[in-house]
Amino acid sequence: MLTLRIMGTPIEHIESEHIKKSGSTYSVISGNKTIATIKGTENEVEFQIDPYLDLDQFQFLRNIIMELSYGNEAAIDERECQLGYLENGEKAYLIKNWDEWKAFLMKAKLRTLEGQNVQALNGAGEELGSGLLAEYEITTTPFRITSCTLITLFGERKFEGANIRIVPTNQFS
Repeated sequence: MLTLRIMGTPIEHIESEHIKKSGSTYSVISGNKTIATIKGTENEVEFQIDPYLDLDQFQFLRNIIMELSYGNEAAIDERECQLGYLENGEKAYLIKNWDEWKAFLMKAKLRTLEGQNVQALNGAGEELGSGLLAEYEITTTPFRITSCTLITLFGERKFEGANIRIVPTNQFS
């Protein structure tokens, strides 16, 4: 389990529509899965986090923690919440270096998808097109794909948008 603590926050002040209380146990729910449990004292809240979450679930949890600690980010202890390493070898955590770590992972994912059959989706999850991934453009902080070029049955097509998702179709050419 990964552990993250918010100091100076009593458990009674933890409120979110995504946090469910059952007896004395608090749980963070994403979809129908418990992604973290919360323990608390008078002056500290401790998140026990499932280390096998996908990137979207980590982002979801991070958003909740940032909301709960708004204005008090310095009181977050995430020494026991290391998620991985950045390209330069620096440690990456759920709060510290999150954007850099997410960008590092997404760039690696995109490199593996080059030349593969993919779908390009808009921010609402609607398909823009599908085909072989030829190229893409990204921005960082936060990481976003702003355009991609696919080789389709009808030739090369470029799709642009504020936040394009590229997902593999699991079909091989």
